[in-house]
Amino acid sequence: TQERAENTREKLIITGTKLFSQQGYSAVTVRQIENEAGVRRNLLAYHFTDKESFWKTVVDNIFGVMKLEHDQRLEELSEVSERETLDFLIRFYVLFHAKNPAASRLISQEATQHSWRIQYIVDNHVRPTTRYMEELINKNHTVSHDDFIHWYYIMISSTSAMFSFAAECEVLFDLDPCEESIISRHADILVDMLLVNFFSKLE
Repeated sequence: TQERAENTREKLIITGTKLFSQQGYSAVTVRQIENEAGVRRNLLAYHFTDKESFWKTVVDNIFGVMKLEHDQRLEELSEVSERETLDFLIRFYVLFHAKNPAASRLISQEATQHSWRIQYIVDNHVRPTTRYMEELINKNHTVSHDDFIHWYYIMISSTSAMFSFAAECEVLFDLDPCEESIISRHADILVDMLLVNFFSKLE
């Protein structure tokens, strides 16, 4: 019984991640989620109470996976410099978004307007990571808060757009952006742009 319940929860979360990232919160119904997940009616409410709580679980799951992978890899780099940690973070974001394009798509659905959902994402997941990044940068460089804001959005968009827009990339360039060699090259270029070029201009 417990295994069946976990399987049902997993099916709902996977389906919710897909639908919320493609259509946005308001356009998706509970019935639609249950139908696409192939589960009985009212099971979403049974496991998650309501649509709002379910959406929060989906978001927490996405960022939970991200944080787990991030912390595990960062632990291996505990003795490296702040500059090398920034290098790692950029590469990590590229790899994560290549493997999980739904994450950036879901945030994009919510980031264009004020709502309790974008507030939830920022308060619980984005702000702590962003503060950590700014502190890390300022251990090596004197960067104003305004300049960091620009750096942050350049970094976030450039590490995710190619994979979030994978269909366009395939049509436009006849290129699968999720090939391992492409991901690696994308990370190399961004490290050069975001660490070498950006900071050298500020100094």
